[in-house]
Amino acid sequence: MPYDKSSIIFVRGDIHSRQIALTYDCRAERGNAIEVLDVLQSHGVSASFFITGQWAEKNPDICRKIINEGHEVGNHSYDHPDLTRISMKELVRQATEADKSIYRVTGKHTYPLFRLPFGSYSRLVLDVLGEMGYEYCVHWSRETLDYQQLPADRIVNRIVNNIRNGEIILMHVLGQGTARASDAAVRELKKQGYEFVTVGSMVKKVVELRDEEKDG
Repeated sequence: MPYDKSSIIFVRGDIHSRQIALTYDCRAERGNAIEVLDVLQSHGVSASFFITGQWAEKNPDICRKIINEGHEVGNHSYDHPDLTRISMKELVRQATEADKSIYRVTGKHTYPLFRLPFGSYSRLVLDVLGEMGYEYCVHWSRETLDYQQLPADRIVNRIVNNIRNGEIILMHVLGQGTARASDAAVRELKKQGYEFVTVGSMVKKVVELRDEEKDG
């Protein structure tokens, strides 16, 4: 069947803007989400959290805290399968049930942002998600490997070394060193003049710049 819309892989924000997006995946374990949120609040920084339906159901209090403290939520599937290895029907169920679970506890839908489990996708996956209202599949430009339980200093190095404008940083709330690394990285990058924004803000800016170029 033909598709009218296809989700766009979004890897990086405007390269001319001194902005960074911190993103945190919430898959199964409660992890150190509270500690991460406390760090972000202490710095007045907003981030984007990509949440599975299972995680939302297990941690409704934290989901509400994420929203109440001004952060953004996106869809990370229901239980984190490789979307290229499941049927179209199951793909639709994964995205739909995750959104329902997150909406049930936060009152917020996850459109238009989706993060692909394992970063895995195909043309069909992008087409189906696009038709469902997920205009952007948010990838990342910098991987911290914090899920490997690296010590905080190594995570910080992976974030700040040779940092570039518009970077999207991938982290996970299950990382033992993620909260401390977030604290140190935010301190350092603020010194370098970086602003921390949500992925949604990055998308909006890129779209506005593209439209200006078309009009010009």
